[in-house]
Amino acid sequence: MFGRFDMHPGGGVNPPYSPAYPLEWETGIHTVEVMTRVDRAKLEKLLADTGFELVNDRVAFRFMLSPGHTLSLHRGRMFDLMVTVAVRYRDLCTQTHIHMYCSDPMGITAGRELFGYTKKDCDFEFFEDEDGSVTGSVTRRSVPLAAFSFTPDPAAPLVRLTDDDEQPGGELHVRRLPEPDGIGVAYADVVYRRTPIEYSEPVRGRVDLQLLPSRFDPLTELEPEVLSAQSMKTPVYGGGFAVEDRRLIERRTP
Repeated sequence: MFGRFDMHPGGGVNPPYSPAYPLEWETGIHTVEVMTRVDRAKLEKLLADTGFELVNDRVAFRFMLSPGHTLSLHRGRMFDLMVTVAVRYRDLCTQTHIHMYCSDPMGITAGRELFGYTKKDCDFEFFEDEDGSVTGSVTRRSVPLAAFSFTPDPAAPLVRLTDDDEQPGGELHVRRLPEPDGIGVAYADVVYRRTPIEYSEPVRGRVDLQLLPSRFDPLTELEPEVLSAQSMKTPVYGGGFAVEDRRLIERRTP
């Protein structure tokens, strides 16, 4: 069910005698990345309780198809929309996802529980043409959130998350557990994860990005200005403890 990865009773996943998902997984990824600019004050407000330092005013909307994801082999593929900013914390220059959507229940659960991902459920469309064009959409509980149409164009600009030659690697999040008997945080820590990822050279293009209003998923409030769009692929993402850098950076609460 989960490819080459085993379940580990007693590994911290409930129920301990029959865990719901393995601690390790892997997949390839097909990504359409839309790089945007967002009012820095809006981003700093979203990060206010993390302690992370915002690097710049760029936000990447990454529409990511994961064919053969080992948490979703029964469906053949998984999808994520990651809305990502670059941050610094301690000695790390990395990324955090301010919004994140996932099509698979185990992907959502594992991401939230293990790494503090901001994942929510979604349905998706992701269509790839032979000429490199890609179209898709994201819907959450019958409410449309986003749609895109990407067309390759070698003359289009290329803007990445930062201007550095080496892009920020890994992901950093605050993981929280709510109080069981009231409103509050019972436990919080900071978790870092860096996976081996070998993206192809970005294919430049033009994009039509549409964000749609939703009370519970306020993507439109970012009011992003599109800077560039590119498509990329990697045969390797994840791969388990043997190849990933997974770290508990600090415990905050209690």
